[in-house]
Amino acid sequence: MPNLFNLQCPTCGASLQADGESRNILCKHCGNKYLLDQKIGQMNETEREQLSPTVTYANKPQQWIKVAAYDVFLHKFSVEKAEKDSVLFIEVEYENQTPDPLKYRHDQWIVFDKTGYTYEAVKDFSHPHLYKKEKIYLGMHRTLNPGMRLRGWLAFVLPPSSIIEYLQFSAGTPAKTLEFRI
Repeated sequence: MPNLFNLQCPTCGASLQADGESRNILCKHCGNKYLLDQKIGQMNETEREQLSPTVTYANKPQQWIKVAAYDVFLHKFSVEKAEKDSVLFIEVEYENQTPDPLKYRHDQWIVFDKTGYTYEAVKDFSHPHLYKKEKIYLGMHRTLNPGMRLRGWLAFVLPPSSIIEYLQFSAGTPAKTLEFRI
C-alpha cells in the first residue's frame, strides 16, 4: 500500500492527498493541476508544506497563482478583431509578496496556438491602436517593491487562421510555468 501524504493546494489552500510516487496533483476544489519537480515521497516536510510546482495548469481566470516567487492573477481575456488580425487581449495583475524587489516583464507571457507557433505581446509604441483608454498597456519592464501591485493589459496579434491553445507565464530559475487553457 503506497504512503499517502496530506498536502495543501498552492493556489486555493484546499486539502490534497497524494501518494509518495506521484509528481502530478489535481485539486478538486479549484481544478488546477500541478506537475512537481520530484516525487512527493522524495520531498522533505518543508517542501511538501510549501509546494512549488514546475508547471501549474489552470482552466479558469480570476485566481491568484504563485509561480516561483511571482504572484499573478489573470483577470480576463478576450479575442477581438483588429483590422485583418485577431487579437488576444489579457488583463493581468502582479503582486510582490516577497521581502525583495521583483522585476516583471511583458515577455513573461506567451501564447501558443494549436500548431505549436508562439506569439509575444506587442508593445504600445508599435501598436498604439490596440492599447486604448480602457486597455492600458502593462509595460515592458517594471520593478515592484515588496507589497506593490501592477495591473494592465497585453495584446497578442494572431494570424486569422490561428487557433489558440494556451497562454503561458514563465518565471524563476529554474523556470516555473503557469499554463491557462483557452
